[in-house]
Amino acid sequence: MELSMIISHNHSMNTKLAEHQNRLKKAENLSLPLSEALKLLDGLSQFELGRFLLSNRGLNGYWTAYIILYSMKKESMHPLEHWLLYKSPICLATKERFKIFQEQIQAHLQDNWTLASIPCGLMDDLLSLDYSNKTNINLVGIDLDESSLELAAQNAIKHDFKNISFLKKDAWSLDIESQFNLITSNGLNVYEPYDEQVTLLYKQFYNALKNKGILITSFLTPPPRLTSQSTWNNINSDDAIKQQIIFSEIIQANWQTYRTEEQTRAQLNEVGFEVLNVIYDSKGIFPTVIARKN
Repeated sequence: MELSMIISHNHSMNTKLAEHQNRLKKAENLSLPLSEALKLLDGLSQFELGRFLLSNRGLNGYWTAYIILYSMKKESMHPLEHWLLYKSPICLATKERFKIFQEQIQAHLQDNWTLASIPCGLMDDLLSLDYSNKTNINLVGIDLDESSLELAAQNAIKHDFKNISFLKKDAWSLDIESQFNLITSNGLNVYEPYDEQVTLLYKQFYNALKNKGILITSFLTPPPRLTSQSTWNNINSDDAIKQQIIFSEIIQANWQTYRTEEQTRAQLNEVGFEVLNVIYDSKGIFPTVIARKN
């Protein structure tokens, strides 16, 4: 990286840090004392994942894959990054959700199927499956982010998977009819606050699936601070508070749209899906839904 680019990047990060600091100093009812909040903010600025979150308030395909799979290959890391990856309830639930997705996709997989990942990110959800006893499997990665598509293509080469194609499309504007036997989709509805928009998203998936096609998706359940009916469980209270201040109060993450199982079932049923199963992770945070096109 050229020196001018490094200086520009550092200046941008310093500006962003100052903005966060000023906002926190004016904030009321923080989950932790201001001094601790500012210390966490400084900690986030010390590693790349933290800086990305501070700048973008969310994750892209690369950083989602990093949290789920690739961070395990890192020999050393900042203590706060280690906490995020190995103790933060939402990150632990995300990793478990990924494993549940893989188990369910593998269980439904049949010969001559075409599978789509929307948004595909690095497409580890499909590329890391075992296709050794299946024939004529085709994969399609769909994403609006050009860099994610490029990284997914590189990932396909690494996995030596040939029957794969990519489409740069908005998930809300797929305009695909009866092409896929299975669609896997994670991480879109958590960014969308309007229920009618999520229902429209599910309609796009429904249209893109073949008759009896399978949708494997997920939703984020509301935390105990928002409802007494929360399904969250087995969560250390200190970790819950730390997560709250990092994601909600410092980063102000834009993926904090929560829905219940009842809401999700209703949205899927409305567009024609039959919900076959809802599988909760051990913390009750990030359930997996298996639905079938009727």
